[in-house]
Amino acid sequence: MELQQGDNINWKAMSSEAVKFYEQTGGTPLWTNTLFGGMPTYQIFMHFDNFTAYLHNVFTLGLPKPANYLFMGMLGFYFLLCVMRFRNWVALIGGIAVGLSTYNMSLIAAGHDTKMFCLTYMPAVIAGILLTYRGRLWLGGIITSLMLCLLIMNNHYQILYYTLIISFIIGVAHLVHAIRSKTLPQYAKATGVLLVFGMLAVLPSTVHLWTTYEYGKYTMRGGHSELTPLPGSGEVKSSDGLERGYAFEWSQGPLETLTILIPNLYGGSANENIGTSSETYKELTAVGVPAAQAETFVASVPLYWGPQPFTGGPSYYGAAIIFLFVLAILLVKDWQKWWILAAIAFAIILAMGKNFALVNNFLFDYMPMYNKFRTPTVAMVIPQILMPLLGCWVLNEVVTGQYAKPELLKQLKKAVYIAGGLCLLFILASFGMMNFTAEADGAQSLYQRYFGNNPDVMQKMLNAIISDRASALRSDAFRSLFIILLVAGLIWLLMKDRIKLPVFFLLTGLIVTFDLWQIDKRYLNKENFVTPSDYSNLFAPSPVDQAIKQDPDPYYRVLNVTQNILADAMTSYHHKSIGGYHAARLSLYQDIIDRQITKNNMQVLNMLNTKYVIMPDQQGQLTYQRNPGAKGNAWFVSQIKWAANADEEMNILNSLQVDDTAVVDARFKAGLENYTFGKDSSASIKLTKYGLNELQYQSHNSQNGFAVFSEVYYPKGWNVYIDNKPGEIVRANYVLRAVKIPAGDHQITLRFEPRSYYVGNLVSRYSSILMLLLFFGALGAEIWKKFRKEPATGK
Repeated sequence: MELQQGDNINWKAMSSEAVKFYEQTGGTPLWTNTLFGGMPTYQIFMHFDNFTAYLHNVFTLGLPKPANYLFMGMLGFYFLLCVMRFRNWVALIGGIAVGLSTYNMSLIAAGHDTKMFCLTYMPAVIAGILLTYRGRLWLGGIITSLMLCLLIMNNHYQILYYTLIISFIIGVAHLVHAIRSKTLPQYAKATGVLLVFGMLAVLPSTVHLWTTYEYGKYTMRGGHSELTPLPGSGEVKSSDGLERGYAFEWSQGPLETLTILIPNLYGGSANENIGTSSETYKELTAVGVPAAQAETFVASVPLYWGPQPFTGGPSYYGAAIIFLFVLAILLVKDWQKWWILAAIAFAIILAMGKNFALVNNFLFDYMPMYNKFRTPTVAMVIPQILMPLLGCWVLNEVVTGQYAKPELLKQLKKAVYIAGGLCLLFILASFGMMNFTAEADGAQSLYQRYFGNNPDVMQKMLNAIISDRASALRSDAFRSLFIILLVAGLIWLLMKDRIKLPVFFLLTGLIVTFDLWQIDKRYLNKENFVTPSDYSNLFAPSPVDQAIKQDPDPYYRVLNVTQNILADAMTSYHHKSIGGYHAARLSLYQDIIDRQITKNNMQVLNMLNTKYVIMPDQQGQLTYQRNPGAKGNAWFVSQIKWAANADEEMNILNSLQVDDTAVVDARFKAGLENYTFGKDSSASIKLTKYGLNELQYQSHNSQNGFAVFSEVYYPKGWNVYIDNKPGEIVRANYVLRAVKIPAGDHQITLRFEPRSYYVGNLVSRYSSILMLLLFFGALGAEIWKKFRKEPATGK
């Protein structure tokens, strides 16, 4: 069976051209033309020489999905607790708890592989830092460096960012502790070691970081549009990052944090199976919907009613873990508790995004790099690690007898009152004190489509879903309360010597596992798996795709108007698409989509060589039309219109006849101002060789010419060679490349040669070898230290 993950399906579709190129040639594809007219493959598919990747494969044991994610999640946290010197059974319970956190299941189901793997390395990075501050400088530094290196290699920079936030908080906490304990020299030495090894961790991923940094300046995420926002558009661009509203769209509600304790507090997800005992099912059958149809309907209901547009599931850590966390706040006296709590509190504030605007707007504007990321709720990965850490801390101290029984009993009761009281509070509030609706309620839009013509039926269905939401909340709140009482009861029995320690560990581990797994199955279950043949069928070409593919032309573009142009990966699997699916698209191209393509400017589609348009026919079936105006791969123009700035350039495009005229920004005037050019009646440029990193053309023109290529302009790496001599690429028509070509017949080569990749790859290759040598050297030294025999003393 194959795990069907939405984002992985999209990735396979949009990376298909690059993957085929790599498999067929062995070369690294650095550019692909299958989405958004063409873009670098840096965030899609890029092979580079980081030999530490082999260790990642060793750590996952070659396990299949999703076992590899779960094992890594458990292993990373188990390692952290072992470094903390907790009992092995406590570490095992903690590893299970973190590995089975419900958010992980949502990530796996969605196909967020890189995020999931980065998350599994976070605890190991923390372990290395703590080990270093404990005085194990060499071993701690190497572990920190290697684990951070593997985290960076897995290429999810938002998780890296949160890891660095935790690291900074740990560093500040240890500085305060060093000042108080008068151990500043030791602190300075450990911090210096961490900084050196931290920089070493970056080097094996130099190629990824450098290319991403370079490319990011030209994308929606890191750059900004050169255009002035349209009047009335409401668009306010960040100067060097995402637009604020876009970045904060997935912000957690103030009370939504408590889904860590009650998973269905806000309905869980936008696709919940509420079963045939639900009020929604009863109401559907009551209004005449056939039972089979009603059963299908309730298998995927938008039960979520929180402030986010939708969600794949809650961040549930387990009632048992949250109870232990509360107990730890009351009992643990170690000074490190405070940095853990500070990091948790800060993360919760970050996760609230626009719902804690006083702080988050300031951070968005002034905290370095913060405005490069969207989805503030991802910050909940920090408490997902640190709450179980503190919970396992108190569990370890309980089982090692570090508390007097009267004190333990007193705080145990308080923890039950606090955690259990929250559950009871929401149970009571669900009876009339909560409205169970949201401003952008998925149920309302769904029922509007089905029952919009019958307001009475629609209202009954809305009442039914509200009832089901309240019922789901109460059910999970009672469930969490029961688990809290079970764990508290086990601690009480252990304290009273009614059960042995092995029995306590076994029962606690079973409760933690059952608690999380029961909720996890809502979001990752057999429905997420399909047969290999069904999986392959997802990528099967339609009759329209097959018909278009009969065209022997190797390079043209296709516009699919039956799909969202910004969220259409499958067209990229079969064709070189005008649209695509990628969050880090070039800002220039996004501007062209917003200002021209969405307005059906055929001249712009022509200059992008849009040869085919997929559309619905009168019966709603897929069909296609050939566009006779498609300009081909390149053409000569007779004149240039100069634009003073980007706004004027875009405005000229509104009415530009691209056959004969190009519009060029005045910034490129220096090399063109005194250039005389034209074209004769037989002037032509023909594509003679298609490749991802290189395109070759043959040009013919009796006059000096100015050629426009239907290639997306990107200044970092694309070079032009005319008969193997370097030329100059300028930007034309806002988004395309243009080149001066002398009179006569010439071979024109466009070659993608980003220095960031070629130099960066050398750094990655040799630094990763150094990293492995240091790691195995440290490992060998530890083994030698442990097993060497003491020399004989002669006594």
